[in-house]
Amino acid sequence: MDEELCFTPPEIREIAQNTISNLIPTKSKHVYDKQYIKFEKLCREKKVTKITEKAFLAYFNLWSMYSMLRCSLNLYQNVDISKFNKLHALLKQASVGYVPKKSKILEEHNINKYINEANNELYLAIKVILIIGFNGACRRDKLLNLSTDDIEFKQDSNIISLSKTKNNILQTFAITDTNWIELIKQYAKLRPTKTNHKRFFLTYRTGRCINSPIGINTIEKVSKNIAVYLKLPNPELFTGYCFRRSSVTHLANRGGDLLTLKRHGEWKSSTVAEGYVDASLKKN
Repeated sequence: MDEELCFTPPEIREIAQNTISNLIPTKSKHVYDKQYIKFEKLCREKKVTKITEKAFLAYFNLWSMYSMLRCSLNLYQNVDISKFNKLHALLKQASVGYVPKKSKILEEHNINKYINEANNELYLAIKVILIIGFNGACRRDKLLNLSTDDIEFKQDSNIISLSKTKNNILQTFAITDTNWIELIKQYAKLRPTKTNHKRFFLTYRTGRCINSPIGINTIEKVSKNIAVYLKLPNPELFTGYCFRRSSVTHLANRGGDLLTLKRHGEWKSSTVAEGYVDASLKKN
């Protein structure tokens, strides 16, 4: 028997195993497991009995697949494929010339035009999603999970605190534009007095809210709907990442430094933030 098992009580081993199982992001676990099961099936079919670099050289063609399998294999079989240098070289070679698709952004004048001109009776909910999403560089799940408890209404500002973030970090930001503050308050007052949940964004129809939360797919399409209203080219390229990318881009264009951008975007690594800084320098 393994020496470590001999000296580790069963209850401690169980706690440790539960901790290890949580190393894969909960929201994406089914995607990671799907890739792992697919790889295991291939190994059985091809009679691969040991995880080696050559096995991966024959299998891999995508970085995203690599990332998921690296995490899953490290968890389930204690195999670290990040040490497979030839595999890295193959993936880098395969990705030469690849440019990932990114959501288009809303320029500041686009945002102001929509908020000032769109009819509140029809588009108030979209305006409020835009205001909060842009100010907080929000992903769509942040907006989906925004609770009535997350918003503090003050006389000269709205303070928004988001705890359900990707990195489990409490994010707080203030909205101080008087017109934007008023629009958020106006929407909040339309909420039904009796609801069985605390989701802030409810379905909005012709000047009133109904007791049904706005879904993730509706939030995903908000930036596209804004682009259609403004008659912007290629509205289908305005995705659920639009508010986030727009917010960070504007901050970079206004001279935000690397640390500020990392904090605003909740990035642990500097790589993504550096990309926004570089793009800003080229633009200016």
